[in-house]
Amino acid sequence: MKRVDLIKEIAAEFELIANRLSETEVATVASVVELEPQHLAEIAKRAQKLTGPKNVKLKTVIDKSLLAGIIIRYGNSDSKLSLITLRLLNVVCEFKND
Repeated sequence: MKRVDLIKEIAAEFELIANRLSETEVATVASVVELEPQHLAEIAKRAQKLTGPKNVKLKTVIDKSLLAGIIIRYGNSDSKLSLITLRLLNVVCEFKND
């Protein structure tokens, strides 16, 4: 069992090194509902503008404690960008109505 835990640690470290070498910034996107691929692509594009010339890789998290909108966390620090706009609220409402 300890080997499985070790493999998880090795994989996580490998991902960190690979991201550093490829200048990829990992951004975690928290939302109340699962986002559509086209919305994630738009979020990645906008996050890339914030992070500069770096590539952006998104990891998604469902957070039922949010009322609406999304929260994007990126970087090694506690950089956090909260986006609650009418456009995103419309996306969430459209998703729930489907």
